[in-house]
Amino acid sequence: MLTNWQLTPELRSLAVTKINEVTSRIPEDVAHIQKWLTQQSHLNARTDDQWILNFLRGCKFSLDRTKEKLDNFYTVRSALPEFFGKRDPLSPEIQHILKLGLFLPIDTKVGPKIFLVRTANIDPTHVSLIDITKVCLMITDIILNEDDYCVIQGQRFLVDFSAFNKNQLLRVTPTLCQKAILCLKDVYPCRLKGFYIINMHPIFESIINVGKVIMGKKLGSRVVAYSKDNAQSLYDNIPKSALPADYGGEGETIEALTVKWKTKVESYRDMFLEDAKYGCDERKRIRKSVLSEHFGIEGSFRKLDID
Repeated sequence: MLTNWQLTPELRSLAVTKINEVTSRIPEDVAHIQKWLTQQSHLNARTDDQWILNFLRGCKFSLDRTKEKLDNFYTVRSALPEFFGKRDPLSPEIQHILKLGLFLPIDTKVGPKIFLVRTANIDPTHVSLIDITKVCLMITDIILNEDDYCVIQGQRFLVDFSAFNKNQLLRVTPTLCQKAILCLKDVYPCRLKGFYIINMHPIFESIINVGKVIMGKKLGSRVVAYSKDNAQSLYDNIPKSALPADYGGEGETIEALTVKWKTKVESYRDMFLEDAKYGCDERKRIRKSVLSEHFGIEGSFRKLDID
């Protein structure tokens, strides 16, 4: 029985208008998805009420879309072990990345939730970009598990390239971009509202162009890069007051957010360790996966051809 699905009056009103939520129907919809999951012999998935509910919300309560997302979610968990395996928050690799504070959710009272994505002047031979992506997805799992506001309102990303260096650029391959964007676009029940890029040197435009190609026309149109000449217009999309004090805002400092989210991720250690048992057994799949275009017969990832 659902016990944690009541919303504040303000958020309930948004849920009705933005994602077609009907409070009285929630238990029935959650039970429908849970029953469907038990009938999928190829999936071993979480069936927690709140977990299922947030997939429904992210899919605007379309049962078919929710089933597709859940299938994708666990398919990719098995197909991309580099992102979803070995996710112990106390491991040295993950601890090091958490201390850098590269992916920081920021609370906001208006509009989609803000995620501050920071770069660090690090040696990519010592800190893997794959491991950084892994940590970002771990934090996304936590948000999906507990943040109703974000699931209902959607997400917007502020990406700060100020510390990105040429050595890191050489490690950003089209395949890595494709995998990361696939997770956000086709796997997680995210409602992606915008990507706003600041402090980007022109040499890094190639990364953005590759990303737009992978995102597709609709999502790619929501990527905006700001130069010094139009930097102030950023605040049309991201309220300055919500930003950390380090960025001239009134929010928590980067240091405080980093400590907060390091502690938060560590508190979810049991969940991340338990997650290792969930995934997909392709040998038992009856119907072809909608992600089959991305994977080969044995689950290997197909590389993207970009002209």
